[in-house]
Amino acid sequence: MKNFKTYLWLVVLAVCLAGCSSGDDEQALLETNFTSYKIKGYENAKTTIDVATRTITVQLPSDVTTGENLVPEFTVSQGMQASINRVVQQSGANSLDFSNEVLYTVSTPDYSVKSRWHVIVTNNDYTARYGMGNFLTRWWSNNGTNPDGFYVQQQHTGEYSDVNCGPTCAVMALKWRFPDYKGSVEEARNTAVYSEIDGSTWWYPRDVFNCLVRNGADNVYYWNFWGANYDGFINTVCNLLEGGNLCIVCLNNGNIKEQMALKKEYHTNRYYTGGSGHYLLIKGYRVVNGTLWFEVHDPWGMDMKYSDGTYYGANRYYRGYEVATTIDWNIWTVVVPYN
Repeated sequence: MKNFKTYLWLVVLAVCLAGCSSGDDEQALLETNFTSYKIKGYENAKTTIDVATRTITVQLPSDVTTGENLVPEFTVSQGMQASINRVVQQSGANSLDFSNEVLYTVSTPDYSVKSRWHVIVTNNDYTARYGMGNFLTRWWSNNGTNPDGFYVQQQHTGEYSDVNCGPTCAVMALKWRFPDYKGSVEEARNTAVYSEIDGSTWWYPRDVFNCLVRNGADNVYYWNFWGANYDGFINTVCNLLEGGNLCIVCLNNGNIKEQMALKKEYHTNRYYTGGSGHYLLIKGYRVVNGTLWFEVHDPWGMDMKYSDGTYYGANRYYRGYEVATTIDWNIWTVVVPYN
């Protein structure tokens, strides 16, 4: 009798375990995926569905300049629903604003099994990745002709590396203006170790100007922003850029928002802490989702590089209004024409 009871207990236990395992397996087999996704009216747009990262990217034509009032059409895994903030979405029935990333939840109707999906709809292949927003409407870049580019960081430039942002911007402008220019930042600094303004090791705009002239950029000039407001600064600099010029400005870089996002590949905002007087070289701009970003070479590189090997400081994007605070710090902008 004892052996029979033991046998019976083992049979019941096996049945219970089998039942639990079957349920667990069924839960594990439930897929919470988007199986298709497109924007109504743009069926031929390039679309990528990455199940591993649960990310969907849709690239619309460049002449689509806003993410507002776009209607998504989609399908999800069998038995699943797609919702935003627990509001169930119907394919082809809801218009959304895709100016920035949209977060979906794909789940069972009771939300007991679910996953989060990121949907990025854009009109280009980089502004969303860079952290600028999704819809580019206007842009300009003065990239020069040097096949190696013209970005230089101020680190490792001799005794005055920590204050060599001015000389470094001057050297970058010379490399842009004269593709065969081989001078170093340390050599530029050594032509005027001390500022002619007050004898300090900090260079003022006049010192940057003089360095450029000494090296053959004889048509460089100043722009005086005395009395200008931020909009006036932004509009003037954009016009100067479109005229084929670089602009070298000095500001308190603490006014540039620090990048707090975990995505290290972002090209926006200040990637270092602290704030003090600092030179930036402005080479272009982007207008994304209605916000103007200046494209700058920031000499404070700190040897930091993206996964593709380029420096964090090269082609960095800072908001126009933040860069415009230069007129609260120094009203003189050094303008460098290409020829």
